[in-house]
Amino acid sequence: MEKDEKKKENIILKKYIPLLKKHFKVHQLTKEHLKRGKDNEECFIIKEGSVLARDLNGKTFSLEAGHPIGFAEAMVSRPYELEYILKEDTFVYAFESSSIRRTLATSSSLTRGMAKYSLDRIFNTKKSKTYHLIDDGFLSKQEERFPMKEFNDDETIFMRNQKPKFFFYVESGKVELHSRTDKIVATYLPGDSFGEMALFTDSFRSATAKAVGSTTLQMVSREYIKEYFENEDTLVKFSLVCILERLRAMNSLRNLIS
Repeated sequence: MEKDEKKKENIILKKYIPLLKKHFKVHQLTKEHLKRGKDNEECFIIKEGSVLARDLNGKTFSLEAGHPIGFAEAMVSRPYELEYILKEDTFVYAFESSSIRRTLATSSSLTRGMAKYSLDRIFNTKKSKTYHLIDDGFLSKQEERFPMKEFNDDETIFMRNQKPKFFFYVESGKVELHSRTDKIVATYLPGDSFGEMALFTDSFRSATAKAVGSTTLQMVSREYIKEYFENEDTLVKFSLVCILERLRAMNSLRNLIS
């Protein structure tokens, strides 16, 4: 886990922050910045210091240097869902929420789709079985580049701690994610996608995926994602990574990757 945290900090602080100097200002974080029940004008990356985050069930986790605050809420113009508590003097890189929204709105259908789908999962929004990337015409335009693969019942699709090579759309059948203790932590049905977070954040698999019954998956390769994603504006890539980091934190709170 410590290895993953260090890698996450490297991605945001070392890769993106040096390239985005014109997009942020640095200031001290205050309780006023973290108030719930209002739309916040800024979202943040912690520069130094720490903040305690607490969900509605009272579960907590600590945010330290390199961790994002408020990017998911900024994308959907909603108040903070988590309660944030300052633990010490903390300084942040502050980005305008409206700028993040505008920038991501101009991105490719793939990136917008990943953002929408991740936000659905962050806020537990009920989603349609018709995945919105299909609605955007993304799959139909790129179908020849996405091979189909069939899996038998209980066949492993990928394993925890494995380096990712693909993410997947469920064409038919069912997929379950299993934690380290073999607890079923997520289920995916036709129209869903899974496995994309590790590709975008350059991390290892946090769970094992298994087919339930005869299952057909459409596979999107790491090489394709890299080619597609690297053409995006730096602020777009940074914003999506911040949203995915929030999803990772929410998954941890919900015991999805224990």
